[in-house]
Amino acid sequence: MKKFGLTAIGFAAFGASLWMAGCGSDGNPSNGGDIDPSQPISLLDTLTVPSAANLPACDASREGRAFFVQNENLPRLCVKGSWRSAADSTDFSITCSDGFLHAVDKISSTGTTVGSADTVFVEGFVSPISGIAQKGPFVFGTSVTITEANKEFNTETYQKAEGCILTNDGRYTFNEVHSNSNCVKIRATGFYRNEVTGRVSNNPITLAAKTCSPEHANVNILTHITIPRIEQLTMNHIDFAEAKAQAEREAFAAFGIDTVMLYSQPYFTDGRTDKPVAEDLDMFGNSEYSAALFAISAMIQGERSENDMMNLANNLAEDLKGDGTWNDQNWKIQIADWIVGLDTLWKYNDIRNNVSSWGMSIPNFERYMRAFIPIAYGFEPCTDANAGQVTYVNQGQSALFANDYEHADHSRVRFICDANSKEWRIAQPIEKDTAGFGPGEYDKEVREGRVNHDNYYIFETATNAWRVATPQEADGFTDLVEVYANLKSDEKAVFIIRHSERTDDTGPNGHLTSNGKTYARNLGTRLAAVAKEDFYYGYSGYTRTQETCEEIAIGKGQVGYTLNILPYMDGAWYIKDEATANNYINAEGGWVVFSKYGFTGAYPDAFYDLETRSEELLKNNILANLPAMKRVNVMCTHDYLVVPLLAYTTNGHANVRYYEKWRWVNYLSGVAMIISADGSVRYVPVKGLESGTM
Repeated sequence: MKKFGLTAIGFAAFGASLWMAGCGSDGNPSNGGDIDPSQPISLLDTLTVPSAANLPACDASREGRAFFVQNENLPRLCVKGSWRSAADSTDFSITCSDGFLHAVDKISSTGTTVGSADTVFVEGFVSPISGIAQKGPFVFGTSVTITEANKEFNTETYQKAEGCILTNDGRYTFNEVHSNSNCVKIRATGFYRNEVTGRVSNNPITLAAKTCSPEHANVNILTHITIPRIEQLTMNHIDFAEAKAQAEREAFAAFGIDTVMLYSQPYFTDGRTDKPVAEDLDMFGNSEYSAALFAISAMIQGERSENDMMNLANNLAEDLKGDGTWNDQNWKIQIADWIVGLDTLWKYNDIRNNVSSWGMSIPNFERYMRAFIPIAYGFEPCTDANAGQVTYVNQGQSALFANDYEHADHSRVRFICDANSKEWRIAQPIEKDTAGFGPGEYDKEVREGRVNHDNYYIFETATNAWRVATPQEADGFTDLVEVYANLKSDEKAVFIIRHSERTDDTGPNGHLTSNGKTYARNLGTRLAAVAKEDFYYGYSGYTRTQETCEEIAIGKGQVGYTLNILPYMDGAWYIKDEATANNYINAEGGWVVFSKYGFTGAYPDAFYDLETRSEELLKNNILANLPAMKRVNVMCTHDYLVVPLLAYTTNGHANVRYYEKWRWVNYLSGVAMIISADGSVRYVPVKGLESGTM
């Protein structure tokens, strides 16, 4: 008797419409758009032609080779000078190796037989075996080998049945297989359609499945990675079915998939209520099981070559073998980083389009991929308790690593526990930048983003919420030239600004740097483009403030201008007790002290009351002397005067809280005092450079 035989091979038909959906008019697989010439083309792609007329000459150089015609269900093979359909193989046999089909002289259809013909077998079966081989779907030319094995799978015989896949959906069928054991190992070796790239793979791979219910057995990435664990468990005398169920639960769990929830979902459509096993699953179905399998397959694939992908799959299988746990954090993080890239750019649609172009359905796999992110990065589960929490990746192996929450040198990606879905997702800029802010301390408070430090957010008490600040709100300053250009004809203006960039000499005789002179002169030049009147100039008496006014006037092209020393422009205007103020400055730094004084009223023993002193400056000095000035006036002073004045004139909204925000007034920035015809006054923070703060 034959111990193991293949008596016939039958192949599932493959719809022409499906193949056409996957190919372009040039015979290459199509992904719904133009082929990217920078991408390598699989050798298998070159074996496809748009019509029979495009088949090359069937000569000695192509004897036995197979080509696929788009409008036909099965390939054609070059046999003795003519192209023959695989459906008409009466006088030749079809073999396959290394992922390619070949026509050879007619051979016996029996499989290999080993052993004594007198052996009596108690177990076994005589049955057809069919299934689907998928990574993406394996394509025509894939070889399928079925090898007899015992339940422990520690012994495989040399008895096997071999066949070839002739279509591009991965389906295989053996019409009748004789086996002495109820258990077999099935191997599929060939090219496959890559669900991530949409292309046929550049090299063949081998995936395997082990089953003791082989009548219908699919081969996929899940059947492959669970084999070593199943073998380990059966060697420990665990029943095969129990070992298989445990190994599959552990494989799902390695990817963060909750099998309690998964197994509560129906799978079979024929009335069966039992849980499916890995070889039952079709990754292109519509069930949750299909979605989970598709997600695992895509995660292992990523952007890896066939060799790298199989290296990952086999390493994972060996890692799971010992204790059922995936311990390789590096691989997990690589996969999670890739998923984040998909999620950020919504590249899931590319994968969906790839599969749709093959004429296949695609399950809702995305959420299973997102669920892997917190597993890889070590985030705690997303629940009601931590809804809204924002966190960062602290694993150094990740491309998204951050030293701490606010450190953005490596990555600005942060994750939030979504209050609605109870899933971790990528946080939006305002979510990560305002995390932990709480309510603002006052209306219109401006804060720098915690992660995106170039972003600014403003708090509105009316809505009790933070929003993105406009550029003017963020900087808090309007271009000085713009303010001047928009003055009404009956309005007057006084620009009280900090001097331009200075040297390290902070004494009364310290000068501007060469850059400082250029900045001031450029401001004058910009004013000249819109100003048709002469300005009045005043300064504190310090050389650098005098030079600032002079350079503005020169840039403006103004000669014979008035330039007066104004004692009330002195940087010490707000100081009440110089000795006490200097003690604070020496201890904490001048920028901290003056900003804290201006915005919080600190150091009352060293400084005047902010409101009283500011009103004295604005009303008793500037407005009182306005008749002796011109319609537009420029007063060059110091940062120690400008910062408290900004705090007062903006009701504490100016973004120069150095003690808190590390923002200080920039050179040539300050306050515009706009006096209307009716005598009312409004104040506008202004800047002479690109930014009002530094």
